[in-house]
Amino acid sequence: MNLRDIWLAVLGELQLQLHPAIYRTWVDGARLVSLGNGEAVVSVENDYIRDWLQQRLYTTLQRSLSRIIRQAVEIQFVVEPEEEELFVNYGPLLSSPTEPTPPQTPTSLTVAPVEKSPVFFAQGETTNPDYQFDNFVVGQSNQLASAAAEAVVTTASRMYNPLYIYGGVGLGKTHLLHAIGNDLEAAGKTVLCVSAETFTNDLVRAIRTRQTEAFREFYRSVDVLLVDDVQFIAGKDSTQEEFFHTFNALYNRNCQIVLTGNCKPAEIDGLQERLRSRFEGGLAVELCSPDYETRLRIVLQKAEAQEMDLPDEVADLLANRVRSSIRELEGALNRVLAQSALMRHTPSRELADTLLRDGTSPQSRIELQDIFEVTANFHQLALDDLLGKHRNKEVSTARHVAIYLAREEIQATLPEIGRALGGRTHSTILNGYNKVAERLAKDPVFRQDISDLRKQLYARK
Repeated sequence: MNLRDIWLAVLGELQLQLHPAIYRTWVDGARLVSLGNGEAVVSVENDYIRDWLQQRLYTTLQRSLSRIIRQAVEIQFVVEPEEEELFVNYGPLLSSPTEPTPPQTPTSLTVAPVEKSPVFFAQGETTNPDYQFDNFVVGQSNQLASAAAEAVVTTASRMYNPLYIYGGVGLGKTHLLHAIGNDLEAAGKTVLCVSAETFTNDLVRAIRTRQTEAFREFYRSVDVLLVDDVQFIAGKDSTQEEFFHTFNALYNRNCQIVLTGNCKPAEIDGLQERLRSRFEGGLAVELCSPDYETRLRIVLQKAEAQEMDLPDEVADLLANRVRSSIRELEGALNRVLAQSALMRHTPSRELADTLLRDGTSPQSRIELQDIFEVTANFHQLALDDLLGKHRNKEVSTARHVAIYLAREEIQATLPEIGRALGGRTHSTILNGYNKVAERLAKDPVFRQDISDLRKQLYARK
């Protein structure tokens, strides 16, 4: 029994045990290259696949291989990028002690070149034109971060490279990140603004389609790289490896890098030390919860932007009652304005007090079902059509809007949304979200529709 036969037997077992997508992505390209002295060496195409197999599938592979050769064996994964033509000598491996093993001619295996189709990275990821320095309300809690962000645009200094902005959810990190991007784009710079999740997903797609060089060229050919929620790469060794080299390539070309995170680099669990030191090598600034004066100005500015007359006493109540984040403050304001519009009278302190009496943030009480129902009603569709298999333009657009709101308003995960929409895949949900984000960046009428839909959503609760 030779190496080829053994490995084909292992692959046959794994095909029966694993989901086809998992098998194709992580197992199909692996090869058994040697076996002896209780150790099997399995070659894979890259570090990412090696790490995944080591962490997720080692025991399954070990049991299958040990069962087939009828002896316990340990597995070592090695990285050997696959060539277009691969010649493997499958010499004799196991033989009966009473029978001589006949000589075998080396077997030549020709692997056809993989036909590569173009992969488009960071699909739908653009800077949000609504996020500008002009509409960022500055106060004591965010003054340093705001000044540092503006300095990135006006000053070419290593002091601000990288700029790392950190703080809790809903305090304005993404606003500043996109404001930087918008100003630098206006100055003629090539700007790439992505989330760390998108970077990771793009890397996985590049590996799966064998287009890692295209991935690297895409991410390393820009003038400015902006990455939101960089803590997402923590604990993902291969992603951190790729991000480390991307960071170095850009930094060595004097390209600007701006990162946001939910805490200091030193506090990110699972972040490699070499990345931690680079994140701390420029300027790290914190966004804190806004003080009363800042919250009050935010409420008044947001109301003015919506052309709503908000009495001072209502603004005061909101600024006093909602203290944790700007996002929750905006949500509370939207709820008051929406209820007032439905009741056709000026917002009152009594109404605001009633809506906020239990102290629960609006976002925490909104469920996926609420988003689906409000979106279906807004687009004059039956809920079953939104959740079903219909694919006409009207239904698809409404479904994409619901996906976008689920991500933005209640931070639902892509798998959660997919399950709620009848088992749709991760890529389908992400594609729907990206389509809405891309359209929002260039369609003011559509932006107003989303704003109106948000008001209806909060008015419902």
